[in-house]
Amino acid sequence: MEALVVLAVLGILTTVIAAPINSYWQRSRLESAAGDVRNFLQTAFAEAVNQHTQVTVSLQQVAGKWQLQIAPAPQTGPATYVFPDVIDCTTDNPAANVGGWPAIGAVRSLVCTPSGMTFIPAGATCAASETAGAQAREVKTLAITHTSMVDGSLSPNTRFEIQVYPIWNVSYRKVLQ
Repeated sequence: MEALVVLAVLGILTTVIAAPINSYWQRSRLESAAGDVRNFLQTAFAEAVNQHTQVTVSLQQVAGKWQLQIAPAPQTGPATYVFPDVIDCTTDNPAANVGGWPAIGAVRSLVCTPSGMTFIPAGATCAASETAGAQAREVKTLAITHTSMVDGSLSPNTRFEIQVYPIWNVSYRKVLQ
């Protein structure tokens, strides 16, 4: 009888402790992905300046997975960043709306010039206050969140906004909803 009571207490303690630990790991993965995206975008800037060439960063869904791609391929790092499966970049995302990344079809892109300026690709659909083929006038934002926050199984709902400024500088901030 005593052994059953001990096992029941251990089961309850494990349940109580496991939920916060799981929540911590999920939030940690989200923050890690935000840092990875920021670093990837900084690689595009470094490549544009070091190689004296325009670099285009594109956000698109390939085979059901969200990806960022740098073209031409950088000499100093990977050309593609694939978002982890647990990251959602579609919910409440400014990149899909005004103030977000300009679109050419289903692909959203930004251009970094050798002088470190953020340009909107020629032919892109953009905010009315901006012109395709010209320097961006607004901060461009890409928001990411954890899929468990989208479906409501993890709270509070947190997202990270990765921001690219008109003079290419990348930062991210945590936003609680």
